[in-house]
Amino acid sequence: MQWILDSAGSTWALAGRMLSPGAPEAPFLWTILVLAALLIATGFLLLGRRRVSPSDVDRIFLASTAANRRVREMSEIDAFVRKVNQSAEDVKARMRKLRTGAYVQVKIYIDHSNFIRSWTQSVHGRDRPQEHDIDWAALPAVLMEEVSDWLTAQRKAPQALVYRGTNVYGTLFQDDYFKLLEGMLATEAANPEKLPLPLRLRKETIDRWREENEAHKVELMRTIEGETGYLVIPILRRTPREDNLYSANYTSGGIPIAPEKMLDTHVAVDLIGDATFDVYDIAILVTEDSDFVPAVDFVQEMRSKMVVHVGFGPRMNGLRSKCRHRIDLARNGLAQRMQRKRVGDTTVVAGLPAAQSSAPARAEKA
Repeated sequence: MQWILDSAGSTWALAGRMLSPGAPEAPFLWTILVLAALLIATGFLLLGRRRVSPSDVDRIFLASTAANRRVREMSEIDAFVRKVNQSAEDVKARMRKLRTGAYVQVKIYIDHSNFIRSWTQSVHGRDRPQEHDIDWAALPAVLMEEVSDWLTAQRKAPQALVYRGTNVYGTLFQDDYFKLLEGMLATEAANPEKLPLPLRLRKETIDRWREENEAHKVELMRTIEGETGYLVIPILRRTPREDNLYSANYTSGGIPIAPEKMLDTHVAVDLIGDATFDVYDIAILVTEDSDFVPAVDFVQEMRSKMVVHVGFGPRMNGLRSKCRHRIDLARNGLAQRMQRKRVGDTTVVAGLPAAQSSAPARAEKA
């Protein structure tokens, strides 16, 4: 025990001499002691520190940082998409420049009911036959030839014209419409005061209209669609509700009008969409409806396409004045060149007499 005490005493004495200001080892030992004291103090501070939850400011900062990161990512994606779109437009422009003078693409768009009405009035005059005697197989060839002559006259004739097909937009009456007319006819006979207007209609007329509508459906869905290059887009007219007849529109004969819905929209969307994807360079638009003027303006001004109008007669309207060229079917026997040859007095359509289902439409115009 005494030995231990003696050893400890000698150790403290030695440490004292080494830490004295005059000892050469003193600076080194004092430095070690200071560093050890700092480490011990730091350890106690860390152990005594309590865990603090993030403050509201920290949460807002983190949320703002994440939101800014997402915004930057979306901006980079948008910039990439714009760059890709611009590259695609540049490629299209170069392709158009490469094929300039080589070939021109032509596509035809036909508003069927409008065209049939104009055809009947111009070609048949007062006779107003119910048969459709248009030769749908000859129609594209006649119109393409007229476009070629026009381009030649303008000294813009390409080496070839490429026919890209014909879209036909046709409207049909639903059978509910004829049932509605029959119900109104029965009400007129039993209790006429229940009808909004006096009804001037006969059962035979309704039957004829129904037959004409069926024949019209055959022509659209079999005859026209069976021709090479044709695409038929059938559109059903909206039948007025029987329990809401007082809000419907009527002809002067008290016949409720079945509105033609979405045809204009279909034509305009296809005209603009096909122009955007360079399906055509020249669009041939067969209609007299001026509702297509905005679509024509867009494809000609924004997509650098040309629209050729097809109709009858010299009378100008908004649509004709907007198009780059006008084909008048009443001149130079053009209508006769696309008129179907008759067998006796009957025009044959898909093995059946073809009838015009525009009788209710004519009643709408009355």
